[in-house]
Amino acid sequence: MVDFKLKNLSFSFPGGEDILKNLDLEIKRGEFVVLCGKSGSGKTTLLRLLKPQLKPHGKQSGEIQIFEKNENKVSLRESASKIGFVMQNPELQCVTNTVRSELSFGLENLGFEPEKARLRVAETAALFSLEKIIDKNVCELSGGQKQFLNLAAATAMNPQVLILDEPTSQLDPVSAQRLIDALSMLCREYGVTVIISEHRLENLIPLCDRLIVLENGRIIWNGRPEKIPADILLENDFLRLSLPLPMRVHSALSLPGDVPTDISGGRKMMNSLFEGKALTLSEKKKESEKSETAVKVKNLFYSYDGKEYVLKGLNLKVEKGSFFALLGSNGAGKTTLLSLIGGLLKTKKGKIELFGKAVSKYSSQELYRENVAFLPQNCESLFAGPTVFEDLESVLKNEKISKEEVKDRIFRVSEFCEIKNLLSVHPYDISGGELERAALAAVLLKKPKLLLLDEPTKGLDNLFKKELSKKLRSLCKNGVTVIMVSHDTEFCAEYCDECAFVFDGECVLQKNSHDFFSDNCFYTTAASKMTRGILPSTVTESEVLEFCKKNLMC
Repeated sequence: MVDFKLKNLSFSFPGGEDILKNLDLEIKRGEFVVLCGKSGSGKTTLLRLLKPQLKPHGKQSGEIQIFEKNENKVSLRESASKIGFVMQNPELQCVTNTVRSELSFGLENLGFEPEKARLRVAETAALFSLEKIIDKNVCELSGGQKQFLNLAAATAMNPQVLILDEPTSQLDPVSAQRLIDALSMLCREYGVTVIISEHRLENLIPLCDRLIVLENGRIIWNGRPEKIPADILLENDFLRLSLPLPMRVHSALSLPGDVPTDISGGRKMMNSLFEGKALTLSEKKKESEKSETAVKVKNLFYSYDGKEYVLKGLNLKVEKGSFFALLGSNGAGKTTLLSLIGGLLKTKKGKIELFGKAVSKYSSQELYRENVAFLPQNCESLFAGPTVFEDLESVLKNEKISKEEVKDRIFRVSEFCEIKNLLSVHPYDISGGELERAALAAVLLKKPKLLLLDEPTKGLDNLFKKELSKKLRSLCKNGVTVIMVSHDTEFCAEYCDECAFVFDGECVLQKNSHDFFSDNCFYTTAASKMTRGILPSTVTESEVLEFCKKNLMC
């Protein structure tokens, strides 16, 4: 049975060019399909077109068949009960006060009898291990917990299809793997069709039946990921960077034989290459010396309710000009710490100094004018105007500069963040990744000395992440200190100077990025897992490739 069939489908938003172009696609019952593409390639638009109630306003041509009938013949009840949809931003999907009521909301709207609804809620809560938070208020949950709740609420309706738009973007690596395992179980054991759009493909590629790649609104690949021809990967940097590390290494070294898609296959590949060989070690890079302290946190405690502490005597020091990452599980206290450093929350016990001065001693004007800029996790809150340009313009409304200088600063920062083509567009008509770049432009307009970023790589494709790293490092070279909260271990290992691990309200580890990930057993990178016990300490793709080329091609 075919769940979805697209025939020559094109779509455009009002006044814009086609964002989807002549798509022909079939998705069969029980398939696990992964959709990827650059930010703005049309992924979210395509997913929303598969759920009639979420269909965006615009011009459509071609045909969409759902459950082997025209989309217009699918009833509201059938769509609501059979097609579950999990959005990228969990904040937008929660509609009730408690976890229990969120799970029962859809069932009640479908007219389930109270007894059957209670049983389904209990069954779903057990399946997703939500029993301990079943009566918690939704506003008390972390972003990751809300994302699990959204998936559970969709699953409670017993759908035939689950559509997910970057569901792991706000999850730590362990939670992301748990969510993916849950999706795999629903697909393999219960026959649910899973269609998932993601940029983080390391753990999805080994599970998927098909990879669909969108580029400029067209499908450039639709098939098994390991079958992608080498010449396509050589020509397409985005696609190559999107694939799991074992596949990228196999391609970069032009190795013969089957392409490994997971860590297990990658370890077998490494063993076959280096077993019994004498290895030449790479010289360890010298760390740059930094002396001036930008941020100092001493014995910091914080509680939202006066009872349960989120931070428990945390200590941290960040040097000026560093690119620094805070990692840890959802709910560990990372965003709370970032908010305290940025003065968004008031310190109650402990001390925070910025550039040698206590945060509490700064006036608001002094703190936020050329000292600190904060990019929140849900960057939609920064946008309220009719166009991206007008929102950026509002950031500078209190600056004593001419209109010409305002325009000049906006155009320079928009060029830096690669959003010049989006300045005349409504903020909510662009993709999540594009909105993240526009939000970064907004905070950079203030020319801060300290840039605080909460999950800045979520929604970004790997190609732009690479560009983002260059931009952030160029800021650091000019004396800007960057502190970011992140679950993106690969990005942090490759580009950050230092990393700190926050657990149960404390900073339990702070080291340079290489030593941080090489010392960790489980919370580490794909490169570390793939080469552990086979090669000397390697934690990034560049280190793996440098080592391989030095030992295989000399």
